[in-house]
Amino acid sequence: MEDKDKQKEQQDQKKQKWTLMFFFASDNSLSASMLYQLKSIKTAGFNLRTNVLVHFDPHERGIPSMIFEINRTEKKGKRKSRVGDEQDPRVRDLAGDQVEPEITEDQRRLNSASEADDLPAEEALKHFLDYSRKNYPAEKYMLFLVGHGLVVGRDAFLPDDNPNSGISLVELGNILRNFCWEIGIKDETLELVGMHSCSMSAVEVAYQLKGTASYMMASEGLSFVGAWPYRQMVQKIFCAIGDTNAKSFEVSTLMKRLHELCLHNSTDFIFAGYSSDLCLCSLEPKRVEALSKPIERLSKALQAGLEDARGEELIQLAHLESQSYFQELYTDLNDFCLCLMDKCEGAGDPVYTEMYEACEDVTEILKPEPEEGKDSKKAKGKDSDKSKRRRGPIVQADFFGPDCQFSYGLSIYFPWARPVEDANEHFIRNYQTYDFVTELGGASWLEFLEAYFETTQRDQRKIRIPAELQETLKRATAMFNPMAFRTGTPAHPVSALTGKDSPADAGGEFSYSFIKNYPRKFAITPRALKVFEEDEKGQKKDNKSKNKKK
Repeated sequence: MEDKDKQKEQQDQKKQKWTLMFFFASDNSLSASMLYQLKSIKTAGFNLRTNVLVHFDPHERGIPSMIFEINRTEKKGKRKSRVGDEQDPRVRDLAGDQVEPEITEDQRRLNSASEADDLPAEEALKHFLDYSRKNYPAEKYMLFLVGHGLVVGRDAFLPDDNPNSGISLVELGNILRNFCWEIGIKDETLELVGMHSCSMSAVEVAYQLKGTASYMMASEGLSFVGAWPYRQMVQKIFCAIGDTNAKSFEVSTLMKRLHELCLHNSTDFIFAGYSSDLCLCSLEPKRVEALSKPIERLSKALQAGLEDARGEELIQLAHLESQSYFQELYTDLNDFCLCLMDKCEGAGDPVYTEMYEACEDVTEILKPEPEEGKDSKKAKGKDSDKSKRRRGPIVQADFFGPDCQFSYGLSIYFPWARPVEDANEHFIRNYQTYDFVTELGGASWLEFLEAYFETTQRDQRKIRIPAELQETLKRATAMFNPMAFRTGTPAHPVSALTGKDSPADAGGEFSYSFIKNYPRKFAITPRALKVFEEDEKGQKKDNKSKNKKK
């Protein structure tokens, strides 16, 4: 019996060509949709040289998180891979594929609660990656992260309702870097991180994850659960890998084909009136870091522009005109530069000229790779060496629909006003810790943002308060200053993202303008201030009546 167990263990540890890992962060409103995608992966068939693992966390309490090895039972005894259903379409269930039906003792020690579904989002992802690495080793890995996004600033990636948690951008980078270090010992590589989540294709994300994988695929704006065709994606990978080592294939070509497959499938969402974008980026450190000096120069030029009245107006107008996402929190960096260049062109002033040239540098680095064909042949000519030296991270970038027609691949955090910090939201404190900020020593984007928030803030309205109300004003100010205001409603009704919801009688989704950069100090009109004066008089009357009774 022991010999059989050892034989099985050795068989399980046999290194395959690929391990595909799908992390469905589904302990939220996306649970049912993600289960459909899990079933889609199930129907893709199987490849004898590929492991396919799925982490699925149901939304219902009392049902534990699970890890499935897809089609594990069908692989036994089979000599050939099978892609799809062939001539016999049928619905395949997940019975027999579950390899971890409950939380292990090691996991239990991480939590004090007794329920089986208590791992916070960060620990759940760590566990899944460790489990995959130890039990399903491979020469190459792909990781698909599916769930709610909005990581930059908000730091609540792949939120989990039980327990209420999310993964910060710094945590995500650490998790992937540790995984890559572990597999790197055996000369294995993580080839792709697919971020099937909203608003993850960002400059800040690329910097934080550089070097952890060869490629990153993500969207600047909305990403729909049904947009990525997982059955066809897995089948395309199976077909590319084949059953033998007779002929290798280009990983870069496969990544481009997966990007195009997702794009072609999701484009049909335009029939429902939706718009979206998709970008494939290289996470090679040199290509990501090619943005550093151009962004440093841009940051300095923009700060100088803010010191000029007309320059400030041009920056604001370009910000207003350029492609934005999620309540104006994020802006397409390339499009902002193009809009500002259009306004600065031919102005003559050295300040405007420097802004123009700094923007031009950024747009040059954000150009995608030349497409195969005529453009690629041109790139091999006399300018090929220069192109290689200055090649940026974007491989392919596309969009569909009018709402994101000015998407060029990578967004950057660019709100109109400094977000209010409170117990639920602390954007700037989070942003300060990102590699994108700490590595840009010359002039970080955050330095420009701080200058932008201060310079563009409108002066507070001057209201004359009568002398007899000055004491009441002091008391009201002490009670309500500083006041915290939301800078935008969260895009998804998940507890890790919500913070403070608007009351139902205000429509639930209502919020005041988050575009206007107004002062946050306590402000009130004299007529409204009299409410506090009347309240104070009422309290005095009550105290007098109580004393009389005594």
